[in-house]
Amino acid sequence: MSKHTISLAKLYNPDDFYKELERYIELPPYFGYNLDALHDVFTDIGRDTEILFTDTAEAEVMMSKYMRNLKRMCENCCKENPKLKITFE
Repeated sequence: MSKHTISLAKLYNPDDFYKELERYIELPPYFGYNLDALHDVFTDIGRDTEILFTDTAEAEVMMSKYMRNLKRMCENCCKENPKLKITFE
């Protein structure tokens, strides 16, 4: 199993989020740096993977719409891919 704890502290925009995510999740070279592309990556994961996003309070304020969409997308990915578990704290 692959486990990743990713802090969202001091991330103020989606670009910051993707830079941090790249430190933990291998993104393909053609990755589009948007939620549709991230959906494809998450649903293609072929081994048991847990992702825990921590320190979300500041991101919830700074990019509230993006965070709502991210959470919804992650929930859908977990339904589509039984090998994936994503949690927000």
